[in-house]
Amino acid sequence: CREILMDITDCEGDAKAGIQTLPVKYGKEMASTVAMGWSIVACISACGESLVKWVPMGISRLMSMSSGADAMSATFPAARKLVLSTLGGGLFAQKTYQVWRTKGGDVVLAEKAVRDGLLGVLLVLA
Repeated sequence: CREILMDITDCEGDAKAGIQTLPVKYGKEMASTVAMGWSIVACISACGESLVKWVPMGISRLMSMSSGADAMSATFPAARKLVLSTLGGGLFAQKTYQVWRTKGGDVVLAEKAVRDGLLGVLLVLA
């Protein structure tokens, strides 16, 4: 997805060099639509993985521990991962959406989305 945004920013250079990227072959509008779709899938996957791990573990630990503080400290790492995944995936999806709204036509916005999207990826991986 981030690679597609990078290809949108360098579409003209790739075309001159004869490199057949998605934006060169099918146009920036199609490339931005594909990037948006994959961004949504990536966001759901990042958040979904954390939810699948956190919700059952959190519920079972909350029910089995007498102290609320013990339960919260036990589920904190999984909850932190869920929050960071949600923020990172959401940030990346939002930046991709901005590029998609311009149909890939705003190269400066696409370059900014690539840079800002890196922060989103790091948050998901944190």
